[in-house]
Amino acid sequence: MTDKIFLNDRLKEIDILVDNLIPNDYINKLIEKYSDDLKYYSYINSVNDFSILRLKGSMKYINKYDKKIRYGGLLIKIYQKNNKWYGVIKKSNGNKNYVCFDTNYIFYCENIGEINNKNFRDGLEYFISDINKGEYDLI
Repeated sequence: MTDKIFLNDRLKEIDILVDNLIPNDYINKLIEKYSDDLKYYSYINSVNDFSILRLKGSMKYINKYDKKIRYGGLLIKIYQKNNKWYGVIKKSNGNKNYVCFDTNYIFYCENIGEINNKNFRDGLEYFISDINKGEYDLI
């Protein structure tokens, strides 16, 4: 049992060492690839940052194995189990997904509602300015 704990600790040390020596340009390539989908989202690069995310924010993630983006949902819970951190997200259809920090690149947006409201307001402002220019007939 002690050997297994020592091996896990040693593997973590090696991972940290490699991450510090070799910059992770791969995540930057993924962020660029999905730039439209991740426009208002911040990359969460550490488990410490992940563990203190505020609930009720919007979360998207890219699976580390198949490199595909998942559109996530509303973050409703964060917990640790067996030395791994998980986030529970609730989708708009009511389903819940359990997302492991270790197997996904996590992206988070705290106030997606404000962004959507701003986009709506900007669109409405544009429409109103067109009405004021006489481009639409008012009945």
